[in-house]
Amino acid sequence: MTISADFLRRRRALRRNLKAINADGFSFSIMVGIAETYLPAFMLARGFGELSAALIATLPVLLGSLLQLCAPLLLVWLGAYRRFVVTVAALQAGSVLVLSGLAIAGDVRPWMVFIPATIYWAAGLATGPAWNIWVEQLVPAQIRGGFFARRSRLCQVGVLIGLISGGLMLRLSGDLTLLAFAAMFAIGAVGRFVSALMLARQTEVRLGQGGISGQSAAMPDLSVQAGLKLLVQLVRRPGADGRLVLFFVAVQTAVYVSGPYFNPFMLKVLKLSWVDYMSLLSLGFLGKMLSLPWAGRFASRSGADRLMWVGTLGIVPVSMLWYFNQNFWYLACLQIFSGLVWGCYELAMLLQFFRQIPAQRRVALLTAYNVANSAAMVLGTLLGACMLYGLGRTTTGYLAVFVMSGCLRLTASLAMPGRRTALRQTYSAVRGYQKRPKEQALLENAA
Repeated sequence: MTISADFLRRRRALRRNLKAINADGFSFSIMVGIAETYLPAFMLARGFGELSAALIATLPVLLGSLLQLCAPLLLVWLGAYRRFVVTVAALQAGSVLVLSGLAIAGDVRPWMVFIPATIYWAAGLATGPAWNIWVEQLVPAQIRGGFFARRSRLCQVGVLIGLISGGLMLRLSGDLTLLAFAAMFAIGAVGRFVSALMLARQTEVRLGQGGISGQSAAMPDLSVQAGLKLLVQLVRRPGADGRLVLFFVAVQTAVYVSGPYFNPFMLKVLKLSWVDYMSLLSLGFLGKMLSLPWAGRFASRSGADRLMWVGTLGIVPVSMLWYFNQNFWYLACLQIFSGLVWGCYELAMLLQFFRQIPAQRRVALLTAYNVANSAAMVLGTLLGACMLYGLGRTTTGYLAVFVMSGCLRLTASLAMPGRRTALRQTYSAVRGYQKRPKEQALLENAA
């Protein structure tokens, strides 16, 4: 009877945790779609210019990645994962609420927006490692894969709902655009507060204590010294996993030469309406959603190396293709294609992290990667800014930046570890897929 009662108690706790984890992910994704995604557009609506709109998507991420190196001190002081994650999530919600106030405030300078944006990213990056370790104790290994696949789809729906809702609010705002942004940020803050509430409903796991899964929740080494030491090691003696990280950083630098400037190009140069702007953003995200099931099956059959090669080659021409036409329907098709190839690349990146980086080094290496990746984003943004301001903020200047980004992506792809093997394997896999319909037709004719 005691065993049965304990089993029922654990089962009820597991159901409660799974529901709360899903609700947390959905409400968090609403915030991402309706608030985070529209932050560069808010900078333009405030009249701060293209460079501020580009830097708001990169500089706070870099500063936040440096601040999140200090997060373990707070985790040790609080002594428990739920307490830490809920506290930092509430802090992130508060930063979005500050952005809502700045949207309707009178005299606002760009640096005033960068402060809450930095807190937002510091809180978001700080929760990542702790949340991953915590939730691993709550979700049993035998259901983990399927559960998080379903949760990812739910989160994608949440982001899409936020994106569409934000675009419609801006479309209907008329001359009250800043008031619409204030409402959007307020909704995003509410979404994150709800997310924090759902986090608080989950089972607490203290440092060193086993959770429902029965595993021990050890404290990872995420100190500032460990992170900086690993960054130096990545440059001096990278090793196999270090070369993988450096490849991702090189690609990120090339991508962000153009990435932050698509928003001002669409809004300032092409002068798209809010609905058209929202539609293009949503189509890119929709393409990513459509690609993930196929990419997952391709990776299972052919391996993460081949998927990485397909994704890397796919993202190379995306920015350059903007050069040929700026018609809305052309860009809509291009955004779907962009989402498809980015979905492949990002899934391959995730799989490669788990496959090539040993578990005992993963947390520290990913923390160092956060810093290096954020620095690459800022470096790419500044390189793009130098080129854009040198050529002039005209259609020609923007298109030149987009083409240069594509060339740099191609150069960065040459640093992909195992690219020759991956190329041969991908070619063989594609030839195999081409032969299957022919073989099937021969069998049908023979029958």
